[in-house]
Amino acid sequence: MSDQEFGIALSMKGVSKSFPGTLAVDNVDFDVRAGEVHALIGENGAGKSTLMKIIAGSFNDYTGKIFIGSKETELHTPVISKKNGIEMIYQELSLALPLSISENVLVGRLPKKGIFLDKEKIYKETKRCLSLVGLEHLDPDQEIEEISQHESQLVEIGKALGNNPCILVMDEPTSALSREEVERLFEIIKRLKKRGLAIIYISHHLPEIFEVADRVTIMRDGKRIDTRDIDDVTSEELVQMMVGHSVKDFYAHENHTVPEERLRVEGLTRYGFFHNVSLSAQKGEVLGICGLSGAGRSELARVLVGLDDRHEGKVFIDGKEIDPSTMSQAIRAGITYLTENRKTEGLALRLDIKENILAGIVPMLSKNGIYNEGEGTDLMKGLIDELTIYPPDPSRITGNLSGGNQQKVLLAKWIAMNPKVLILDEPTRGVDIGAKMTIHESIKNLAKKGTTVLLISSDLPELVSLSNRVLIMRQGHIIHEMDHSVCTEESVLLAANGEGIN
Repeated sequence: MSDQEFGIALSMKGVSKSFPGTLAVDNVDFDVRAGEVHALIGENGAGKSTLMKIIAGSFNDYTGKIFIGSKETELHTPVISKKNGIEMIYQELSLALPLSISENVLVGRLPKKGIFLDKEKIYKETKRCLSLVGLEHLDPDQEIEEISQHESQLVEIGKALGNNPCILVMDEPTSALSREEVERLFEIIKRLKKRGLAIIYISHHLPEIFEVADRVTIMRDGKRIDTRDIDDVTSEELVQMMVGHSVKDFYAHENHTVPEERLRVEGLTRYGFFHNVSLSAQKGEVLGICGLSGAGRSELARVLVGLDDRHEGKVFIDGKEIDPSTMSQAIRAGITYLTENRKTEGLALRLDIKENILAGIVPMLSKNGIYNEGEGTDLMKGLIDELTIYPPDPSRITGNLSGGNQQKVLLAKWIAMNPKVLILDEPTRGVDIGAKMTIHESIKNLAKKGTTVLLISSDLPELVSLSNRVLIMRQGHIIHEMDHSVCTEESVLLAANGEGIN
């Protein structure tokens, strides 16, 4: 495509943005054409989100020039950005849960009839916005907290499209969507491209980039590394530019299983979620658990670690029956759980890195009920080094870290407890390729040391490469088991859909 065919919708020249002690965006040139999808990729902390927040008007102290079309514009407030036709869909949803779909979608522009709200127009306009994302079946009066997370994600997109933007920024828009919903979103994006919408697409999932993008810009350490046509670059080249080195062995498989049973589950049931689940895992084994949304994977993990009630069944560690009725009991028995939602369930974001990493072992570091802050320092620093947590400052507030580094802190917290069984629920969701590599290596090291890992993941290359065996769950039951030797992405996906099972 040429600039003559598709005019430049937005152009940034020499844009920079600093925070105290950090140059987050360093002299970046970037543009997006009308009628194209321009992907923006890089590790967490590379500067992608800061660059997009500049476009969204979140900062009034950036330097450099920004052009909308051929007109130079200062995007110093969100209102100015919206007036220039810019809409941004953030990874963290901005919907108000107690309010209705209509109140969220039409916030700031609810139609009125005199001094009263025009309910008929509100209903029609909300339906129009929902139809843009295939959700016309939803009731506009329904509260956001009553719909599913993936529906909320699509409502957020419909809300942005309802303002008829000319430039749309999408930050990890598929993070809460199923495979079918992702395909629906891509169809929506294709239609928007035909209408001439300029789309900036941020994602850590490289297959998505190759499926939806026309061009791709790579950022690292606040700088633009390169911009390439998507047809002229390979995934290996993109990864190398993102992390600065080759990652040929990223998905190399290792097997550290010891023929000695570590975990056994018999007939475990939580009514309405999963039923009569039995499984066995060996020392040093990475046991993958796969299934479509609603299959019962996370619910099984939560019962094993005592977060939710079990109604039937037994759990054994090293041949001894345990009672994981509460999380503290499960932890004492040697089972820990890295939740899929690090921000609300996994981390204390207002505490620093050290406090989060050592939170689970404070009782072990205390004498006579008194905790000595110097205890555990070597362990904590070792984990920061091992997981390359950045910045490597134990006093840094965890909420100020990038998503990938927050995930590393959460993993470090559970590794510090030296568990017998570590359950990982979507351990690399929403993290960059560099953080994913580090987490994968840590999983392999845990298995090498004899820890049994239960890996729940929707990332099929991750699941297939790391797991020694994979259990397939469907509608609350384990329906199939695959050994690594016969496990492929295609066979796992077919089995999860109830197909291809002999």
